[in-house]
Amino acid sequence: MKRHDVIVVGAGPIGSYTAYLLAKNSLDVGIFEKNPSIGPYVNCTGIISEECLRKFALPREEILRTVYSLRAFSPSGKYFRYHSAVPLAHIFDRSALDHKISRMAAEEGASVYLDSRVEKINVTNGTFKINVKTEGEEFLAEVVVIATGFEINYPYGQIRKPNDFLYGIQTESEVEDVNDVELYLGRRVTPGSFAWVVPTNGKSAKIGLLAKKNPAGHLKAFLQHPLLKDRVKGNNGQIKCSPIPLGMIQKSYAERLIIVGEAAGQVKTTTGGGIYFGLLCSEIAVRTILKAFKSKDFSERLFREYEINWRSKIEPELKAGMALRKLFSSLSDYQIDLLIDLASKNGISLIIKKANFDWHKNLITSLLKHIFFQRHLKK
Repeated sequence: MKRHDVIVVGAGPIGSYTAYLLAKNSLDVGIFEKNPSIGPYVNCTGIISEECLRKFALPREEILRTVYSLRAFSPSGKYFRYHSAVPLAHIFDRSALDHKISRMAAEEGASVYLDSRVEKINVTNGTFKINVKTEGEEFLAEVVVIATGFEINYPYGQIRKPNDFLYGIQTESEVEDVNDVELYLGRRVTPGSFAWVVPTNGKSAKIGLLAKKNPAGHLKAFLQHPLLKDRVKGNNGQIKCSPIPLGMIQKSYAERLIIVGEAAGQVKTTTGGGIYFGLLCSEIAVRTILKAFKSKDFSERLFREYEINWRSKIEPELKAGMALRKLFSSLSDYQIDLLIDLASKNGISLIIKKANFDWHKNLITSLLKHIFFQRHLKK
Protein backbone atom coordinates (compact mmCIF):
# COMPACT_ATOMS: atom_id res chain seq x y z
CA MET A 1 0.00 0.00 0.00
CA LYS A 2 1.54 3.30 -1.15
CA ARG A 3 1.30 6.52 0.82
CA HIS A 4 1.43 10.16 -0.27
CA ASP A 5 1.07 13.36 1.72
CA VAL A 6 -1.56 14.59 -0.73
CA ILE A 7 -3.51 12.80 -3.44
CA VAL A 8 -4.97 14.90 -6.27
CA VAL A 9 -7.77 13.28 -8.26
CA GLY A 10 -7.75 14.59 -11.83
CA ALA A 11 -4.82 15.66 -14.03
CA GLY A 12 -6.52 18.51 -15.86
CA PRO A 13 -4.90 21.95 -15.63
CA ILE A 14 -6.35 22.71 -12.20
CA GLY A 15 -5.45 19.37 -10.65
CA SER A 16 -1.96 19.32 -12.14
CA TYR A 17 -1.29 22.94 -11.18
CA THR A 18 -2.37 22.20 -7.60
CA ALA A 19 -0.05 19.19 -7.54
CA TYR A 20 2.77 21.28 -9.02
CA LEU A 21 2.52 23.91 -6.28
CA LEU A 22 2.28 21.32 -3.51
CA ALA A 23 5.25 19.31 -4.82
CA LYS A 24 7.23 22.52 -5.24
CA ASN A 25 6.70 23.04 -1.52
CA SER A 26 8.23 19.63 -0.74
CA LEU A 27 5.07 17.60 -0.20
CA ASP A 28 4.80 14.05 -1.55
CA VAL A 29 2.01 14.25 -4.11
CA GLY A 30 0.24 11.63 -6.20
CA ILE A 31 -1.95 12.62 -9.18
CA PHE A 32 -4.55 10.12 -10.38
CA GLU A 33 -5.94 10.44 -13.91
CA LYS A 34 -8.67 8.10 -15.19
CA ASN A 35 -7.60 8.43 -18.85
CA PRO A 36 -4.58 6.61 -20.34
CA SER A 37 -3.01 9.90 -21.41
CA ILE A 38 -3.33 13.59 -20.59
CA GLY A 39 -4.83 16.03 -23.05
CA PRO A 40 -6.56 14.22 -25.94
CA TYR A 41 -9.92 13.98 -24.19
CA VAL A 42 -10.26 17.64 -23.25
CA ASN A 43 -13.26 19.62 -24.50
CA CYS A 44 -12.41 23.33 -24.44
CA THR A 45 -11.92 26.25 -26.84
CA GLY A 46 -8.53 26.90 -25.22
CA ILE A 47 -9.13 30.64 -24.77
CA ILE A 48 -7.06 31.99 -21.87
CA SER A 49 -6.72 35.68 -21.04
CA GLU A 50 -3.49 37.65 -21.06
CA GLU A 51 -4.06 38.39 -17.36
CA CYS A 52 -4.27 34.68 -16.56
CA LEU A 53 -1.22 33.92 -18.68
CA ARG A 54 0.89 36.49 -16.83
CA LYS A 55 -0.39 35.75 -13.35
CA PHE A 56 0.25 32.01 -13.48
CA ALA A 57 3.26 32.00 -15.84
CA LEU A 58 1.64 29.49 -18.18
CA PRO A 59 3.89 28.21 -20.99
CA ARG A 60 3.55 30.51 -24.01
CA GLU A 61 4.89 27.93 -26.45
CA GLU A 62 1.45 26.26 -26.42
CA ILE A 63 -0.27 29.38 -27.88
CA LEU A 64 -1.86 28.82 -31.28
CA ARG A 65 -3.18 32.32 -31.85
CA THR A 66 -3.59 35.66 -30.06
CA VAL A 67 -7.03 37.28 -29.85
CA TYR A 68 -7.40 41.02 -30.38
CA SER A 69 -11.04 41.21 -31.45
CA LEU A 70 -14.41 39.57 -31.22
CA ARG A 71 -17.60 39.89 -33.21
CA ALA A 72 -21.04 39.26 -31.71
CA PHE A 73 -23.90 38.45 -34.13
CA SER A 74 -27.56 39.06 -33.38
CA PRO A 75 -30.34 36.72 -34.58
CA SER A 76 -30.97 38.91 -37.66
CA GLY A 77 -27.29 39.01 -38.63
CA LYS A 78 -26.42 42.42 -37.22
CA TYR A 79 -23.10 42.44 -35.44
CA PHE A 80 -21.04 44.36 -32.95
CA ARG A 81 -17.24 44.20 -33.28
CA TYR A 82 -14.87 44.96 -30.42
CA HIS A 83 -11.18 45.42 -31.18
CA SER A 84 -8.40 45.97 -28.66
CA ALA A 85 -4.95 47.41 -29.29
CA VAL A 86 -3.51 44.94 -26.79
CA PRO A 87 -4.11 41.17 -26.58
CA LEU A 88 -7.45 40.23 -25.07
CA ALA A 89 -6.62 36.56 -24.81
CA HIS A 90 -4.73 33.67 -26.36
CA ILE A 91 -5.97 30.47 -27.92
CA PHE A 92 -4.01 27.55 -26.56
CA ASP A 93 -3.50 24.01 -27.71
CA ARG A 94 -5.31 22.72 -24.64
CA SER A 95 -4.08 19.15 -25.00
CA ALA A 96 -0.48 20.33 -25.08
CA LEU A 97 -1.08 22.77 -22.22
CA ASP A 98 -2.58 20.08 -19.98
CA HIS A 99 0.34 17.78 -20.73
CA LYS A 100 2.83 20.58 -20.02
CA ILE A 101 1.37 21.46 -16.61
CA SER A 102 1.30 17.77 -15.66
CA ARG A 103 4.95 17.51 -16.63
CA MET A 104 5.74 20.56 -14.49
CA ALA A 105 4.22 18.73 -11.51
CA ALA A 106 6.20 15.57 -12.30
CA GLU A 107 9.44 17.55 -12.59
CA GLU A 108 8.84 18.84 -9.05
CA GLY A 109 8.53 15.26 -7.84
CA ALA A 110 4.81 14.47 -8.08
CA SER A 111 3.91 10.90 -9.04
CA VAL A 112 1.47 10.74 -11.97
CA TYR A 113 -0.75 7.65 -12.26
CA LEU A 114 -2.42 7.37 -15.67
CA ASP A 115 -5.30 5.06 -16.57
CA SER A 116 -6.09 5.07 -12.84
CA ARG A 117 -9.72 5.67 -12.04
CA VAL A 118 -10.43 6.50 -8.41
CA GLU A 119 -13.56 4.57 -7.51
CA LYS A 120 -13.89 5.18 -3.80
CA ILE A 121 -12.47 7.47 -1.14
CA ASN A 122 -12.78 6.30 2.46
CA VAL A 123 -11.64 7.87 5.71
CA THR A 124 -10.03 5.44 8.16
CA ASN A 125 -8.47 6.57 11.44
CA GLY A 126 -8.05 10.12 10.16
CA THR A 127 -6.36 9.01 6.93
CA PHE A 128 -7.80 8.77 3.43
CA LYS A 129 -7.77 5.41 1.72
CA ILE A 130 -8.09 5.62 -2.07
CA ASN A 131 -9.34 2.63 -4.07
CA VAL A 132 -8.03 2.74 -7.63
CA LYS A 133 -9.61 0.33 -10.09
CA THR A 134 -6.94 0.14 -12.78
CA GLU A 135 -3.98 0.01 -10.43
CA GLY A 136 -5.67 -2.72 -8.45
CA GLU A 137 -4.36 -1.41 -5.16
CA GLU A 138 -5.00 1.06 -2.40
CA PHE A 139 -3.26 4.32 -1.59
CA LEU A 140 -3.13 6.34 1.60
CA ALA A 141 -2.95 10.11 2.01
CA GLU A 142 -3.22 12.76 4.69
CA VAL A 143 -5.17 15.09 2.37
CA VAL A 144 -7.21 14.60 -0.79
CA VAL A 145 -7.89 17.24 -3.45
CA ILE A 146 -10.73 16.48 -5.87
CA ALA A 147 -10.13 18.30 -9.17
CA THR A 148 -12.03 16.16 -11.62
CA GLY A 149 -15.54 15.41 -12.81
CA PHE A 150 -18.49 14.22 -10.78
CA GLU A 151 -18.42 10.44 -11.06
CA ILE A 152 -16.54 9.87 -7.80
CA ASN A 153 -18.47 9.00 -4.65
CA TYR A 154 -17.42 11.80 -2.34
CA PRO A 155 -16.53 10.97 1.25
CA TYR A 156 -18.61 12.60 3.99
CA GLY A 157 -22.34 12.82 3.62
CA GLN A 158 -22.48 16.61 3.77
CA ILE A 159 -20.60 17.11 0.48
CA ARG A 160 -23.02 17.57 -2.43
CA LYS A 161 -22.14 17.60 -6.11
CA PRO A 162 -23.29 20.40 -8.46
CA ASN A 163 -26.96 19.99 -9.33
CA ASP A 164 -27.35 22.33 -12.30
CA PHE A 165 -25.45 22.08 -15.58
CA LEU A 166 -25.03 23.43 -19.05
CA TYR A 167 -23.56 21.30 -21.80
CA GLY A 168 -20.59 22.49 -23.82
CA ILE A 169 -20.39 20.88 -27.25
CA GLN A 170 -18.02 21.58 -30.13
CA THR A 171 -16.35 20.24 -33.22
CA GLU A 172 -13.39 21.39 -35.31
CA SER A 173 -13.67 22.41 -38.95
CA GLU A 174 -11.95 24.31 -41.70
CA VAL A 175 -13.69 27.68 -41.92
CA GLU A 176 -13.21 30.42 -44.50
CA ASP A 177 -12.81 34.09 -43.54
CA VAL A 178 -12.60 33.82 -39.77
CA ASN A 179 -10.21 36.29 -38.12
CA ASP A 180 -12.14 37.36 -35.03
CA VAL A 181 -13.58 35.18 -32.29
CA GLU A 182 -17.23 35.03 -33.40
CA LEU A 183 -20.16 34.81 -30.99
CA TYR A 184 -23.72 34.05 -32.10
CA LEU A 185 -26.77 34.92 -30.01
CA GLY A 186 -30.44 34.05 -30.30
CA ARG A 187 -33.05 31.59 -29.17
CA ARG A 188 -32.87 29.70 -32.46
CA VAL A 189 -29.12 29.25 -32.01
CA THR A 190 -29.12 28.27 -28.34
CA PRO A 191 -31.70 29.64 -25.89
CA GLY A 192 -30.25 31.79 -23.13
CA SER A 193 -26.63 31.21 -24.10
CA PHE A 194 -24.33 31.59 -27.11
CA ALA A 195 -22.47 29.77 -29.86
CA TRP A 196 -18.92 30.40 -31.06
CA VAL A 197 -16.44 30.10 -33.87
CA VAL A 198 -12.90 30.27 -32.50
CA PRO A 199 -10.01 30.33 -35.01
CA THR A 200 -7.00 28.17 -34.13
CA ASN A 201 -4.39 27.16 -36.75
CA GLY A 202 -4.61 28.42 -40.30
CA LYS A 203 -8.21 28.05 -41.45
CA SER A 204 -9.07 25.63 -38.67
CA ALA A 205 -11.65 26.74 -36.11
CA LYS A 206 -13.56 25.32 -33.19
CA ILE A 207 -17.32 25.58 -33.61
CA GLY A 208 -19.54 25.00 -30.62
CA LEU A 209 -22.11 26.25 -28.17
CA LEU A 210 -23.49 26.05 -24.65
CA ALA A 211 -26.96 24.59 -24.21
CA LYS A 212 -29.22 23.59 -21.36
CA LYS A 213 -30.87 20.82 -23.38
CA ASN A 214 -30.30 18.97 -26.66
CA PRO A 215 -26.74 20.22 -27.31
CA ALA A 216 -26.21 17.90 -30.29
CA GLY A 217 -29.38 19.13 -31.98
CA HIS A 218 -28.45 22.76 -31.45
CA LEU A 219 -24.93 22.20 -32.83
CA LYS A 220 -26.26 20.43 -35.92
CA ALA A 221 -28.59 23.37 -36.58
CA PHE A 222 -25.87 25.94 -35.89
CA LEU A 223 -23.59 24.40 -38.52
CA GLN A 224 -26.35 25.32 -41.02
CA HIS A 225 -26.53 28.94 -39.82
CA PRO A 226 -26.81 31.32 -42.82
CA LEU A 227 -23.65 33.19 -41.78
CA LEU A 228 -21.67 29.99 -41.29
CA LYS A 229 -22.72 27.09 -43.50
CA ASP A 230 -21.10 28.31 -46.74
CA ARG A 231 -17.82 29.03 -44.92
CA VAL A 232 -17.42 25.57 -43.41
CA LYS A 233 -15.27 23.59 -45.84
CA GLY A 234 -14.35 20.50 -43.88
CA ASN A 235 -14.92 18.77 -40.57
CA ASN A 236 -12.82 16.31 -38.60
CA GLY A 237 -15.93 14.36 -37.67
CA GLN A 238 -15.27 14.54 -33.94
CA ILE A 239 -17.81 16.07 -31.61
CA LYS A 240 -17.01 16.53 -27.92
CA CYS A 241 -19.67 17.25 -25.34
CA SER A 242 -19.30 17.63 -21.59
CA PRO A 243 -21.29 19.01 -18.64
CA ILE A 244 -20.33 22.38 -17.17
CA PRO A 245 -21.56 23.18 -13.65
CA LEU A 246 -23.83 26.20 -13.47
CA GLY A 247 -23.23 27.61 -10.02
CA MET A 248 -21.18 26.76 -6.94
CA ILE A 249 -21.51 23.70 -4.73
CA GLN A 250 -22.75 24.42 -1.22
CA LYS A 251 -19.62 23.12 0.49
CA SER A 252 -16.17 22.53 -1.02
CA TYR A 253 -14.24 21.29 1.98
CA ALA A 254 -14.27 18.85 4.88
CA GLU A 255 -11.71 17.43 7.28
CA ARG A 256 -8.58 16.74 5.16
CA LEU A 257 -10.56 17.36 1.93
CA ILE A 258 -10.68 20.14 -0.66
CA ILE A 259 -12.69 20.31 -3.90
CA VAL A 260 -11.34 22.68 -6.53
CA GLY A 261 -12.10 23.73 -10.12
CA GLU A 262 -15.16 22.55 -12.04
CA ALA A 263 -15.99 19.99 -9.36
CA ALA A 264 -16.59 22.93 -6.97
CA GLY A 265 -18.47 25.00 -9.56
CA GLN A 266 -15.62 27.51 -9.81
CA VAL A 267 -16.56 28.29 -13.41
CA LYS A 268 -17.54 31.58 -15.03
CA THR A 269 -21.33 31.57 -15.13
CA THR A 270 -21.24 33.86 -18.19
CA THR A 271 -19.01 31.85 -20.54
CA GLY A 272 -18.46 28.47 -18.87
CA GLY A 273 -14.69 29.06 -18.76
CA GLY A 274 -13.02 27.41 -15.80
CA ILE A 275 -9.26 27.80 -16.10
CA TYR A 276 -8.66 31.26 -14.62
CA PHE A 277 -10.99 30.94 -11.64
CA GLY A 278 -9.85 27.36 -11.12
CA LEU A 279 -6.20 28.40 -10.95
CA LEU A 280 -7.03 31.23 -8.54
CA CYS A 281 -8.80 28.77 -6.26
CA SER A 282 -5.97 26.26 -6.68
CA GLU A 283 -3.54 28.73 -5.12
CA ILE A 284 -5.95 29.31 -2.23
CA ALA A 285 -6.28 25.54 -1.76
CA VAL A 286 -2.51 25.11 -1.69
CA ARG A 287 -2.04 27.83 0.91
CA THR A 288 -4.62 26.11 3.11
CA ILE A 289 -3.02 22.67 2.72
CA LEU A 290 0.47 23.97 3.46
CA LYS A 291 -0.85 25.65 6.61
CA ALA A 292 -2.44 22.34 7.64
CA PHE A 293 0.82 20.42 7.27
CA LYS A 294 2.83 23.12 9.02
CA SER A 295 0.47 23.21 12.02
CA LYS A 296 -0.40 19.49 11.84
CA ASP A 297 -4.02 20.56 11.96
CA PHE A 298 -6.20 18.85 9.35
CA SER A 299 -9.51 19.74 10.95
CA GLU A 300 -12.62 20.87 9.15
CA ARG A 301 -12.28 24.20 10.95
CA LEU A 302 -8.92 24.91 9.30
CA PHE A 303 -10.01 23.69 5.86
CA ARG A 304 -13.02 26.00 6.04
CA GLU A 305 -10.56 28.86 5.44
CA TYR A 306 -10.23 27.65 1.86
CA GLU A 307 -13.93 28.13 1.17
CA ILE A 308 -14.14 31.49 2.90
CA ASN A 309 -11.21 32.81 0.86
CA TRP A 310 -12.21 31.51 -2.57
CA ARG A 311 -15.79 32.66 -2.16
CA SER A 312 -14.68 36.16 -1.20
CA LYS A 313 -12.55 36.21 -4.35
CA ILE A 314 -14.98 35.01 -7.03
CA GLU A 315 -18.50 34.55 -5.60
CA PRO A 316 -19.65 38.11 -6.52
CA GLU A 317 -18.56 37.44 -10.11
CA LEU A 318 -20.42 34.14 -10.27
CA LYS A 319 -23.60 35.65 -8.84
CA ALA A 320 -23.48 38.57 -11.29
CA GLY A 321 -23.07 36.11 -14.14
CA MET A 322 -26.09 34.15 -12.97
CA ALA A 323 -28.16 37.33 -12.89
CA LEU A 324 -27.13 38.17 -16.46
CA ARG A 325 -27.80 34.60 -17.64
CA LYS A 326 -31.26 34.68 -16.08
CA LEU A 327 -32.03 37.95 -17.87
CA PHE A 328 -30.76 36.75 -21.22
CA SER A 329 -32.76 33.54 -20.92
CA SER A 330 -35.90 35.68 -20.94
CA LEU A 331 -35.00 37.79 -24.00
CA SER A 332 -36.67 37.39 -27.35
CA ASP A 333 -34.64 37.44 -30.56
CA TYR A 334 -36.07 40.90 -31.26
CA GLN A 335 -34.73 42.20 -27.94
CA ILE A 336 -31.30 40.68 -28.63
CA ASP A 337 -31.28 42.45 -31.99
CA LEU A 338 -31.98 45.74 -30.21
CA LEU A 339 -29.18 45.08 -27.74
CA ILE A 340 -26.59 44.36 -30.46
CA ASP A 341 -27.77 47.48 -32.29
CA LEU A 342 -27.19 49.50 -29.13
CA ALA A 343 -23.68 48.10 -28.72
CA SER A 344 -22.78 48.82 -32.34
CA LYS A 345 -24.00 52.43 -32.12
CA ASN A 346 -23.20 53.80 -28.70
CA GLY A 347 -22.23 51.01 -26.37
CA ILE A 348 -18.55 50.98 -27.24
CA SER A 349 -17.53 53.55 -24.63
CA LEU A 350 -19.25 51.58 -21.87
CA ILE A 351 -17.59 48.33 -22.95
CA ILE A 352 -14.15 49.90 -23.22
CA LYS A 353 -14.54 51.46 -19.78
CA LYS A 354 -15.92 48.40 -17.98
CA ALA A 355 -14.90 45.31 -19.95
CA ASN A 356 -12.41 42.81 -18.58
CA PHE A 357 -11.91 39.39 -20.13
CA ASP A 358 -12.04 37.54 -16.81
CA TRP A 359 -13.91 39.84 -14.46
CA HIS A 360 -17.42 40.59 -15.70
CA LYS A 361 -19.24 41.97 -12.66
CA ASN A 362 -18.59 45.67 -13.32
CA LEU A 363 -19.69 45.41 -16.94
CA ILE A 364 -22.77 43.38 -16.04
CA THR A 365 -23.78 45.85 -13.32
CA SER A 366 -23.35 48.79 -15.71
CA LEU A 367 -25.32 47.05 -18.45
CA LEU A 368 -28.20 46.24 -16.12
CA LYS A 369 -28.35 49.90 -15.08
CA HIS A 370 -28.26 51.12 -18.67
CA ILE A 371 -31.38 53.02 -19.70
CA PHE A 372 -31.86 50.68 -22.65
CA PHE A 373 -32.25 47.69 -20.32
CA GLN A 374 -34.62 49.64 -18.15
CA ARG A 375 -36.82 50.60 -21.10
CA HIS A 376 -36.73 47.52 -23.32
CA LEU A 377 -35.44 44.44 -21.58
CA LYS A 378 -37.50 44.42 -18.39
CA LYS A 379 -40.89 44.89 -19.94
